Amino acid sequence: MSINYHFSDERDPLARGQGIGERWRAQIHGTAKDYAWLFDAAKLDRHTVRRIAEQGYEQLRAWAPGLATEMQGVAQGTGLELWEVAALNCRTEILVRGSIAGLKECTAAAWLPPGEPPRALQTWDWIPTVGNFTVLRHTSPADLTVATFAENGVLGKAGTNSAGLGLLFTLLCHTSDGTREGVPIHAVARQVLDTARSVQDAVDIVRSAPLTASASFTVLTWDGRSADGAVIEASPEEVVVLPPEEGFLLHTNHFLDPGLAKGDRLAAIGDDTLPRMDVLRERKSVMTAASRTEWAKGLVHHWADGAPVCAHPRPGAPETDRWETKMLISFDLDRRTLVLQEGGPCAVTADGWTEVAV
Repeated sequence: MSINYHFSDERDPLARGQGIGERWRAQIHGTAKDYAWLFDAAKLDRHTVRRIAEQGYEQLRAWAPGLATEMQGVAQGTGLELWEVAALNCRTEILVRGSIAGLKECTAAAWLPPGEPPRALQTWDWIPTVGNFTVLRHTSPADLTVATFAENGVLGKAGTNSAGLGLLFTLLCHTSDGTREGVPIHAVARQVLDTARSVQDAVDIVRSAPLTASASFTVLTWDGRSADGAVIEASPEEVVVLPPEEGFLLHTNHFLDPGLAKGDRLAAIGDDTLPRMDVLRERKSVMTAASRTEWAKGLVHHWADGAPVCAHPRPGAPETDRWETKMLISFDLDRRTLVLQEGGPCAVTADGWTEVAV
C-alpha cells in the first residue's frame, strides 16, 4: 500500500486533470484494473459498467462541470477512455447495482469540545486488493486550498479546506440506490471541499446534487473561535441533517435517521455496521483524549471482540468480503491540516502520522 502526493497550483481543471493523469498514469491504470475485477466479481458486465459511468459523467457535467472537465483531463493524461475514468469515480454507483456481499466502508467519530477545534477520526476500510491512493492538494474555483484523499483517479473523499472545514465520509446503502441517474457520490464530497465554507454550505451542496447512491458526510468547521458540525445522510430518496448528540457525531454504515432507516440495506442483511456503532457509543469518550494517537488506540476493536472497528481480512471469507482498515484519516482545523496514517488503529504510532497543510 502507498500514498501518492500530488500538489497542484493549476487553476484550469482540464490541465489539472492532465497533470494528475500523466504523473500517476501507472497507478491510475492499476486502480482501473482493480475495479474492473471488482465489477466483474459483482456480476456486472462491461456494458452495464460503461452505461452507468457515462450516465454519471453526463450528470456531473450538468451539475459541476469543472469536476467533469478534470475527469476528462485525467483520461487524457492516462490514455484511458473517459468512461473508464468515470467508472472509477462512479464505483459506488456501479457496485450498488451488483451482488457484492455488503459494502462495508468506514467508521467515523467526531467531538466538538466547547471553545476548542473539533476532533475527528475515521477509519477507511476497503478490499485488500485495492492498494494505492492519492492525496490531492489544489486550489479550487472558490479560491480555497483543498487537501483530499481518495483512490488514484477518483476526485475526492475525506479532506479539509482552507476555510477551516473538514469532511469525513462513510458509505451507506438504501433501497432507493440505483433507481435514477445521478452524480458520483465521491464528486459530491469533492464539491463540498472545493466550495463550502460552512456546514450550511455543505448541506446546500449535497441537497442540490442528483444522487443515485448513498453516503454520510460528517462536516465540521472551526473559525478560530467556535465550531459547528453535523452528519449529512444523503440518499436518492432524501437528504437529512443530524446534529451532534452531547457534542459527538458518530457514524458507521447505516442510516440513523428513522425515516431513511426504513430503507437501509446494510443493517437489513446483518452487516457489522450496527455493532460497530455500539462500540463507538460505548467508547466515544476516547475522542476527549489529548492526542489522535490515543483516539485511535481507544478504538481498537476487532472481529474477535464482536465488531471490526479495526478490520482485518477474515481467513476463508470470499475475496470480495475480506475487508481491512487501510487508512486512518483525521484533520486539524485550527492548523488547516489533513492528517493521515496508513493501517488500522491497532498499528497506530505517535510518529506515523503524515500531515498535509492547506
